Amino acid sequence: MTLLLGLLGIGHLYSQSYEGFSKQDIEVIHKQWSIDNWDDGGELSRYTFLNMTEFWTHAVIKKKGKEYDFTKNYRPEISDFKTTSEKGSLSLQKYLYTAPVDGMIIVRNNAIIFEAYPRMFPEEKHVYMSVTKIVISTLIAILEDRKQLDASKSINFYLPELEGTGWEQVPIIDILDMASGIDCLETVEGAYENPENCIYQYEATLGFLKPTETTPISTWEHIKSLKAQKETGKVIEYSSVNTFVLAELIERITNKTLAQNIEEEIWQKMGAEADALMAQTKGVGIAHAGLSSTLRDLARFGTLFLPAESAKDTSVISNDYLNKIQNEGRPEIYSESWSPETRRQQDGPSHNSYQWDLVMQDGDFYKEGFGGQGLYISPSRNLVIAFFGTADQNGKTHELPTIARQLAKSGLFD
Repeated sequence: MTLLLGLLGIGHLYSQSYEGFSKQDIEVIHKQWSIDNWDDGGELSRYTFLNMTEFWTHAVIKKKGKEYDFTKNYRPEISDFKTTSEKGSLSLQKYLYTAPVDGMIIVRNNAIIFEAYPRMFPEEKHVYMSVTKIVISTLIAILEDRKQLDASKSINFYLPELEGTGWEQVPIIDILDMASGIDCLETVEGAYENPENCIYQYEATLGFLKPTETTPISTWEHIKSLKAQKETGKVIEYSSVNTFVLAELIERITNKTLAQNIEEEIWQKMGAEADALMAQTKGVGIAHAGLSSTLRDLARFGTLFLPAESAKDTSVISNDYLNKIQNEGRPEIYSESWSPETRRQQDGPSHNSYQWDLVMQDGDFYKEGFGGQGLYISPSRNLVIAFFGTADQNGKTHELPTIARQLAKSGLFD
C-alpha cells in the first residue's frame, strides 16, 4: 500500500519488506510539507527525518578510510524476546513492526547481534534530533581531557560577551547537566506552539520553526538576551539552548566549525561506514538536533563508551569521561519530586550527566531524541542498543526506551 493512501487517510500497511517511498509518494510529501507540519508525525515526518537535506542546508561530516566492520553474530532469541508495553506482551520482532519504529540495532562485544529496519533502509541517514546533544557533550569532554577547557569555570570565562546576561557566572558543568537556571524551558505548556515562548523563538532563529516579526536576526543574539529564572546548579530543567552554548564554546576554543570538530575528533576516529550530516542555518550548526547518520554509525558511536577491551580509539572516550557520566552526576538536583531513595527502590535513574538524560543505578545510561530516537549504553554488559523512529499521525511514539532497559536486564547479556 502506498504512502499516498496513508496521507489520504486510508491507512498504511507495514510489512516485513520495506519498499521505501515511490515517486508519487515524494511528490505528495513535497506538496504538503511546511515548516509548521514537518515534525507533527506520520509519513511526511518520516520522509523528512530520512531526507533532511531536501529541506535544510547541511555540512558534510566526512568518514575516513575503511570503516570499523562489525562482526555478525545474530541471535534469534533476541527477536523472540517478550517485550512488555502498552501493546501487551509481544516478541521484540513483532513489536518493531507494530510500533512506529524505523530501525533498531543491538551490538555486543563489537558484533551486531540483532538489527531490524521496519521502515527505513540500512544505508539511509536518519536525523538524531536530541541524540545530537551527546555528540556535542563528548566534544566538550575531549577538550577537558586535553586541558583546553575547565568545566568548573563560568561560561563567560571563555565567552566574555555573556557577561551581564543571564549566563554570567553559570558554570559549564551546569550547562552540561541542564541546570543552568536560564529562563527558556521546553517543559512549559505550548513551548513549541506559542511564538511568545523563548524556545519557540530559539528554533525559529534556526529555521526549525516559522519566524515571526519578533524573531531575533541570529540565534546568538537570542541566546545573549536570555535571563536567569533561578539560581544555577539547583535543579535539572531541560532546554536545548544549553547545547547551543556548548557548541559555541567548542567552536570558540578550537576555531573550527561544529561539523569539523565532529569529523576530526569523532567520526574519522570511530571507523564510520558513511559520511554524516549536520543541519545548519547560515553556517550555524543546529547543535541540539541536527545530526543525521546511518543507524550502524550511531551504534559505532555508542561502542566508543564501552570498556577498553572493545575495539575503539581510546583517545575519543576517556575513562575520566566515562566516570563523569556514571559516577559524578548530582542525584540531589535530578528531580524535585522523585527522591534518590525512591529511584533506587523502583529501578529509577540515579541522575543525568553531560546531556545524557538518564544514568541508572547500575551504570547504564541513555539519551532520547524527539520522535523516537535513542541510544542506550550498558558498559558492564558491553552492550549498545540504538534506534530511530517517527511518531505516528497522532504524535505517539514507540516504547523502545523502556524496552531497551527490559532487554539490558533480561539476562540475555549477562
